[in-house]
Order: sequence, then structure tokens, then C-alpha cells
Amino acid sequence: MKIGIVVDNELNSDIRVLREIGILKEQGFEIFVLCFGFFKTYKDPVSNINITRINIPGKLKDILFFFLNTIPVYEWLWASKIKKFIINNHLEFLHVHDLYMARAAYSGIKKANRKIPMILDLHENYPFTVVTYNWTKGFLRRLISRPDQWKKKEKEYLGYADRIIVLSNDFRDTLLTQYPEIASETFVVLPNVPDLSQPEYKKKGVVLNPFKQEFPVIFYYGVIAERRGIFDALEVFIDLVKEDYPVNFLLVGPVDKKDKTLFLELTGLNLLDNRIHYIPWIESKEFPGYLEICDICLAPFHKNPQHESGVANKIYDYMLGGKPVVASNCKPQQDLIEKHNCGLIFENKTEFHDAIIKLLNDKRLREEMGENGREAIMKEYNTEILKENLIFLYKKLSLDHKELL
Repeated sequence: MKIGIVVDNELNSDIRVLREIGILKEQGFEIFVLCFGFFKTYKDPVSNINITRINIPGKLKDILFFFLNTIPVYEWLWASKIKKFIINNHLEFLHVHDLYMARAAYSGIKKANRKIPMILDLHENYPFTVVTYNWTKGFLRRLISRPDQWKKKEKEYLGYADRIIVLSNDFRDTLLTQYPEIASETFVVLPNVPDLSQPEYKKKGVVLNPFKQEFPVIFYYGVIAERRGIFDALEVFIDLVKEDYPVNFLLVGPVDKKDKTLFLELTGLNLLDNRIHYIPWIESKEFPGYLEICDICLAPFHKNPQHESGVANKIYDYMLGGKPVVASNCKPQQDLIEKHNCGLIFENKTEFHDAIIKLLNDKRLREEMGENGREAIMKEYNTEILKENLIFLYKKLSLDHKELL
């Protein structure tokens, strides 16, 4: 069976796509990938797959995407490339990532004159998320990029797909409520759970603790932005330091451009000297090592439709590392953490503050919650178990497709 994967980015850095490719390869499927190539040379991250890269400067890609809702050159480009991709590789299925690629993929299939199923893989609640991006903000940018159009186009774009992959039951139920004409069997749930076969989960690297004091360490990993609750976390941490609690704060991840000034201002306070440490980014293989030196992990995302579309992969990774999670009350992560008693949930900054103190004061509770989370990952939330959702999707589609031929 020949499956075509379409990603409008670089394949090498997309962990979710690479995990899915690994699952499909295990089943003996022949995998072909069409993606962008922003560099001259690559070391392919997955063996035994065929990669076709569209060589284009990253800046040009961003410009074309920016104008997508005004002059859809981006869609025309992809439709043309997808048509050739299908014909040249005699594809039997097309697996496309992200909502905005749906119409280009549908058009490419039509232009190729092939009746093949199309699977649409939603990484996020895109119509909501896009209006939060900096490149869509400001009168002129908004006028050209038209981010509000995506909510109006969502039903149409979902309709192009034969199957739709989502991150959580909650997001599936939200879409079914909004668009009851879409059959429930169209949806397949595939969370961003860890692949325990990966080397970084088998052998933890060793990293140096950047702090001089042997205080408990709270840890945030991921994009640093206001929408992700990072300033709430910093305000709580500053209060804890003022209250003389023995605690340090480690942050790892890139800072959103618009939030950089405030972030540097807060983290540069004299009060926090030797108590806070920031690393712009680390390799994924280094993550377990940093997790080892931490005691409490944070997921303080602001409650909104995007953060309620699924559980962030970092939460599963925190749990696998045996660390308790302090998280905001976004429904999917709240349900997960409360079900397995692997952390504490907060609704406001006072509850956030009190949750940190509760765990700081009770090492045994930290260890119990951490172990609960690790056990949940080993028994329920890993690729080896949940990959069956993706495998069943393709087996069912294959049978249905054969009946139609």
C-alpha cells in the first residue's frame, strides 16, 4: 500500500509526523513524503521512505502563506505539486497535515484524476490559533492575511477529507457539535503521546544542574508566550521568592517576539539572581536529562479553544519523567491529570500559587503524583497502545476503497 504524506514544512523537525510515519512503516506500508526543503542538504530522519522536497526559501514560503486568503498562490502551488506527487508515485492514499492544506490536496487529487482517499490530520484548532499569531495582528496585516476567514472556511475544508485525525475526544466532540452533518466515524483520535521506543526514552542523558542552591526546581518547557501562561507563572514565582520559599525556576524554549521585552524584564530582576535560568532551546534527546533535575512541571496555558483541542505533548513527557504537573484548567489536560491524580489544577493565579506551595512542602506527594503519571503513560498513553487508532483507520479505508474499485 502506497501512502503519500504531505507536510507544508520541513519533515525533519516534525515529531508528530515522524511518529506516524514510523507506525505506518511498521505495518509494511510504502511511505512517500512531499514537504518543503529550506536547506541545501539534509540527513533524512527516517529510513526507507521516499522524500520529495519543494526547495524554496523560508521567507518566500512565509510571504505566500501570508497572502493565502487574498491571492491563493500557496494553494495553487501545492495543488500542482500534489498532482505530480500522486501520479509519479502511484499513490493509493493521501495523508495531509493541517486544515489549510485540505483544499490544495483535494484539488491535487482531482487534477491527478485519481480516486484516492484523503486523510486530514489536524495538529491544532487552526481557526482559533491563527488569530493569535503575531503576523496576523495589526490593521494592515489583518486586512491582507484575513485570519477570521478560517472559521468561515473550516466546514468547507473539513468536507474535503474522507477521514479526519484529531488530538482529543474533546476536539472531536466540539467539531461534531459545530458540524453535525459530518459523520462521527469520520474522526479518529490520535493524541501526541510518547513513542517509548525512541532512544531518548530508553537512556536518559546527564545534564548539569545550573543552580547553585539545592532548592526544588519548577520547570517550563516549550514556546514562551503570554497565551501559554508564562507571565502568570513568572508572577507566581516572583511572589514565592519574595515569600522566602526555597525554589528555583528553569525555562526552556523560544520566546515569542512580541513577548520578549517583558520576558527579559521579568527574568532580569535582581530579586531572581541565581534563582531563574533560561535556555532558548535544547535537542529533544536532552529533555529527559533536564527533567531529571526538576521537581514540579508547569502547563499554565490560558484556557481557550486552541488549548482545549488536545493535551500538549510536553504534559505526557512530564508524566513519563515521573514529575507532578501543575496545570491550568483547560479541559483535556484537567481531565487527564485528575483522572490519574498526577498533578494539581488551577483556575486563577491564587490557586496556581497555592498548588506550587503544596507540592514544595510535600516531597512524598510529589513522588506519588509523579509515579501515578509515569504509570499512566506506561499503561495507557504511549504510541505502542494508541497506534492502533491509526492502523485501524488505514485498514478500514483500504477495505472501503477496494469495494469502490
